[in-house]
Amino acid sequence: MRLNLALRIALLAGTAVYGQLPKSGTLSAEDERPFRAELSRLERLLETATDKATVDYALARTSAAGQQWPEAMQWLRRLDPRSGIDPSKDRIFAGLRGTVEFEEVVKSIREAITPVANSRQAFRVAEGDLAPESVAYDPDAKMFYFGSLRKGKVVRCSPGGACGDFLTGMGTILGLKVHGRNLWLLNNSDQESDVMIYELHTGRIVGKHAVGAGHLLNDLVISPSGEAFFTDTRAGAVWHLAPGAQELGMLPGRFEFANGIAISSDAKWLYVSSFPDGVTVFDLRTHTASALQRPAGLCLANVDGLYFYRGDLIAIQNGIMATRVIRIVLARDEKSAVRFDVLERGNPLFDGVTTGVVVGKSFYFMANIQDDRTTDFRPISVLALRL
Repeated sequence: MRLNLALRIALLAGTAVYGQLPKSGTLSAEDERPFRAELSRLERLLETATDKATVDYALARTSAAGQQWPEAMQWLRRLDPRSGIDPSKDRIFAGLRGTVEFEEVVKSIREAITPVANSRQAFRVAEGDLAPESVAYDPDAKMFYFGSLRKGKVVRCSPGGACGDFLTGMGTILGLKVHGRNLWLLNNSDQESDVMIYELHTGRIVGKHAVGAGHLLNDLVISPSGEAFFTDTRAGAVWHLAPGAQELGMLPGRFEFANGIAISSDAKWLYVSSFPDGVTVFDLRTHTASALQRPAGLCLANVDGLYFYRGDLIAIQNGIMATRVIRIVLARDEKSAVRFDVLERGNPLFDGVTTGVVVGKSFYFMANIQDDRTTDFRPISVLALRL
């Protein structure tokens, strides 16, 4: 193929050659109204949102969904490269890839989010296609438990990586927690979502609480007194179960896209990852909620795993973020952050990072659950970070 003069010069000079920003597409009359309504909703949200970078990104995605490419770029340019948001992974921006404007934004982000390596490989799970979204730890038996997204089972592993099936014949398993002598898990199917409780030593079921269809029980945390809290991503809600109660109750308020959840050691504060504030702090005494206040530059988009540790929060961020594990250093009031430290980012093993578990003074997490793969699975690497 013959090359034009400008292209030949650019190639000889070793510089990249990008296309021009495409023109906006034309929306049908049927699509125009809801499209503009959603943009207006997000712009109003931007006025009060604590995590404004997340809303900027949502506006960019919405604009891209409507093929309004110049508008999408305007919102992407507003992103602080240090926020950790990485649009290069998002398929919705496929129409912008290769353009000067988009590649400039991506380049500035890549320069700002350099790798951070502090972990060691603790052990590996040979069953690479397990797709374990969640992990729990039994400190008495010193065993890890992994819940599978694909295979409807829970696998139990030693710290040396010797694994075997613990429970089988289940649905999509998300959150897992060990509390006392029991393993709590969240089991989801098209028909219903269930909180299920099993004895660790026998595998016998000792409790089940269903919320019905149309829900997605995602993650859970249990207070020292035994009260349990569960995020419901699809309903934008948090359920709770008091010790001895037969029925689940729902906390007041809405927690949009509720995902990770943690509780302070004195059970005063519940921390819930949500949109658009990143992390919502719920006062368990007054039943009021507020956004976690934070320093500029701390973007809390797509918090998946969330854990309270010695007055701080450990968080795993994925999705639109450059996958990372961070420590959010809380103020004395435990409802605001004073700073954050990136503990791990850009690890070449990363291929789906969702949740972890605190074991003593270390944080164990799965580097590569490979939930997007269909072939060529590798053993699952479990990494450990010293806290």
